[in-house]
Amino acid sequence: MKNWLFLIVLSVSCVQAQTYHLSRELSEISGIEFLNDTTIAAINDGGHEPRVYLLNLEGKIQGIVKVSNASNRDWEDLAVDDEHLYIGDIGNNTNSRTDLAVYKVKINDLLRDTTVQAEKITFNYVEQTAFPPERSGKYFDAEALAFHNDSLYIFTKNRARPKDGNAWVYKLPVVPGDYSISKMTEIYIGMGGLWADALTAADIVGDEFFLMTYNRVIIKKLENGQFVGDENINFKTYSQKEALLVKSKLQLYVADEYRFGLGGPRMYYIEVNDKRGEE
Repeated sequence: MKNWLFLIVLSVSCVQAQTYHLSRELSEISGIEFLNDTTIAAINDGGHEPRVYLLNLEGKIQGIVKVSNASNRDWEDLAVDDEHLYIGDIGNNTNSRTDLAVYKVKINDLLRDTTVQAEKITFNYVEQTAFPPERSGKYFDAEALAFHNDSLYIFTKNRARPKDGNAWVYKLPVVPGDYSISKMTEIYIGMGGLWADALTAADIVGDEFFLMTYNRVIIKKLENGQFVGDENINFKTYSQKEALLVKSKLQLYVADEYRFGLGGPRMYYIEVNDKRGEE
């Protein structure tokens, strides 16, 4: 069944989105990414089996692949390069984890087999010295992961109090190993807290990073080590949007979890009609 969702770009440009209702097997969908032109990989977040779901472009499950040597402590986002899918086991709600990881899986294996093996990239944040830190230092949860120029970028979900509105950004090598990574920079997202300004997903097309919260997609460029730009795609309707896949700047997929009273799980295919000045 297809419904319609309405959004605004920069408060001037309307779009419509087709809505695809997902299987309850994806009730806590947390990441989506293309494996090829017709196949979308999807994952559930923590507590579920270490499985990658293969979907068609309307969200129907075409296959399920088990990652046999992985565990799903808190899978939160996906990223891809030309040959690999990266599964971010980076969720850290309590800021107490010492086993953060990214699983690296060959795309061809996912498309061919029902069970695959992953290589493992483990890491810790240099700035975190207590597990958990004091409430004022809770910057080490993350739900947003993107691949760019041979590295993975992790964007944290700010749980610190008092609020400062910033997400911290880390850069992680894609070569399997164990790393201590230092904060690269910060991005000011806003003071709306977890329900408005916490990052829940990321993707990249060309040189533009797309960072999602429950109410919008923020578009940034990386210049001289800093993220710049103030363009947004604002969601008019509210739901627990946890997964983002960007086909082009004007074509997005967004998925949200099932929540009582909010519906879901669903995947939206959004076509942005970027005609500035039109209602």
